Amino acid sequence: MKYQLLKNKIPAEIVKYLQSYTLEVKERVNMHLGKEKPNGSGVYWQGLDMASSSPLSVDIENDKLYSVYASHWMYDIITEYISEPYFFNDQIVVKEPHENFKFEPHYDNQYGPYPNDKTLVTINCMLILDDYTDENGAINVDGKTLYPKTGDILLIEGNTIHSSENNKTDYPRRAYICVYSNRPIGKDFQKGFYYHKFDDNSKI
Repeated sequence: MKYQLLKNKIPAEIVKYLQSYTLEVKERVNMHLGKEKPNGSGVYWQGLDMASSSPLSVDIENDKLYSVYASHWMYDIITEYISEPYFFNDQIVVKEPHENFKFEPHYDNQYGPYPNDKTLVTINCMLILDDYTDENGAINVDGKTLYPKTGDILLIEGNTIHSSENNKTDYPRRAYICVYSNRPIGKDFQKGFYYHKFDDNSKI
């Protein structure tokens, strides 16, 4: 599986919550761009990795976001592709109106921690919070431009090339990304990512 588009999979109340919360987080991140971050990648960039353990949010906010990452419905989705998944990373990616923020062609596993290990399986589950269009950045996966809709989930395998362009509209383009792996890999990578198993004991 290089990618899979699952249509209308996010509960409506979760879409509404994520649309609002991702914008709040983006505003906080904008005030810290380039500064050191104590977890994940170790630096604040235009998106936010390890979003459900963000130092810029209070515990109740992080816990609520994590409840999406560890939800029973995300477990049902990811176990169709990884039978024994582990948590690795969750990200908030908001492209603000006319923001210079695009992703050049890349594959997620190239950033580590084991870029040359083909037995490592990671899957990026992109929770789509706005309809994607050519004007707001769309997304190109494996050479094909895709146009997911609000409420869809786009799954991208970690060795699959993908990219996206700037948002040239007057409205935000938002996504919440849940990344899972087939083994624990996050503990000693950079400043530290998730590495515990996603099973019945961790579902929320």
